[in-house]
Amino acid sequence: MEDKLIFFVDDEPMFINLLEYTFKCRDGYTTKAFNNGEECVKHLDLNPDLVVVDFFLENTHSEMSGLDVVREVRRIKPTVPVIILSGNNEENAITAAKEAGVIEYIVKDGYFIDNLIECIARILPAVK
Repeated sequence: MEDKLIFFVDDEPMFINLLEYTFKCRDGYTTKAFNNGEECVKHLDLNPDLVVVDFFLENTHSEMSGLDVVREVRRIKPTVPVIILSGNNEENAITAAKEAGVIEYIVKDGYFIDNLIECIARILPAVK
C-alpha cells in the first residue's frame, strides 16, 4: 500500500489532519494534503493514485471549487479516480459531481471515515 499516493484537498485543517492520520498511520498510504484546489492541480505531476476533494473549498482564498478540481484532474490526469467528500448531501450537488467525473461521492456524516476507508480499499487495488 505504501506505494499508493492519495491527495486530500480540504479547506478545513481538522479534516485534513484526520484524513492524513487515518490513511498514513492506520493504512500506510502515502498522502499529500492541500487546503486549496490550485495547489492540488499544481502538484498533479507527482502522479497521485487517487484524489479526494471537498465539494466546497470556501475557507481559503482559492478560486477553485471542488468541482473545478475534479474537472482539472479529469482533464490533466484522466485515469486518476476522484472522490468527493462533502457535507453537502443535496441531490443536485451529487449529480453535478458525478457528471464532472467523480467515482464516488461520500457525505461527511457520522460514518464518513468508515465509508471512505471502504471506498479507497475498493478503488486503489484497481489503480495501475
